[in-house]
Amino acid sequence: RELELWFQPQLCLNSMKVCGVEALLRWPDANGKFIPPNQFIPAAEYSGLIVDLGLWVFREALRSARMLHAQGYKDLTIAVNVSIIQLRSNNFAQNIKLLLSEFTVDPSLIELEITESVVMDEPDVVIQSLHQLKELGFKIAIDDFGTGYSNFEYLIKLDADYIKIDGSLIKNINTDKNMRSIVTTILDFTKKMGYKTIGEYVATEDILKTVQELDIDYSQGYYIGKPDENLVEVLS
Repeated sequence: RELELWFQPQLCLNSMKVCGVEALLRWPDANGKFIPPNQFIPAAEYSGLIVDLGLWVFREALRSARMLHAQGYKDLTIAVNVSIIQLRSNNFAQNIKLLLSEFTVDPSLIELEITESVVMDEPDVVIQSLHQLKELGFKIAIDDFGTGYSNFEYLIKLDADYIKIDGSLIKNINTDKNMRSIVTTILDFTKKMGYKTIGEYVATEDILKTVQELDIDYSQGYYIGKPDENLVEVLS
């Protein structure tokens, strides 16, 4: 009972309003600090506990979505990260379906994020699992896009809704012309395929202006808002 779900806002660059949040797992220690996710998430994956952990995150995300709906935030989305271990689990989609019936939340308000590297490592497993989740009504996002080798054939088969452009590209977009070129190439592809785009690591006003100029759809980062455990505070 030590884990906490925090939320980071996502800004719609058309309306300049918060239109969604990403759910982020936090583990506070006894000293008032936090155990880094890059330490405990791999351990959870290696041990297999990530399946139960992932269900807990889903349950809390659905609980938060229901709370938001009751408070009038009817169109706000919540993004949840999913690992390959979860997607490999035979009962994963069925358990998610049971949680949906428990909380009676519109699944289109939940965005499932999976990294580009996972897609490329086990594309057939990922495609099959994500298609089951798409049939339930969830939205799909490809996270950390643009830093690895992408097989566009597999990406098309995934039928994703969002492409999250990797933060390493966005944070250097105004200082490295190669990064900007990569981002514009990604945008050419995503627009032709009908994907919505999210720019991560928007840390300054200048970067925000650039992602607006490039016609990226949504942005996320410390300039937009830092993660917080109080969801209502995130939205205010």
